[in-house]
Amino acid sequence: MIFSYVRNFAAVTLACSALTGCFEDTQIAGPVQTVDWYKAHDDDRTMVLGKCANNPGELQETPNCKNALEAEKHLTSGTLKKVDKW
Repeated sequence: MIFSYVRNFAAVTLACSALTGCFEDTQIAGPVQTVDWYKAHDDDRTMVLGKCANNPGELQETPNCKNALEAEKHLTSGTLKKVDKW
């Protein structure tokens, strides 16, 4: 009887441990950065915005996507984008 409980507990623990890493690749890795941080780190902001744009269904509402987008808005507000000549 006790062996049955121990076996079930071990199986549940193993299953939970195995599933822990399954969802990490869908998030933007690393700590949450602030809007000011993204304003100061152009390459990182561009990389995060690219990942967010590539998978908006899962990443659009994540803190890093929101903060990187807000930083981009602050930096480009009131400026014209350069357009190449035809």
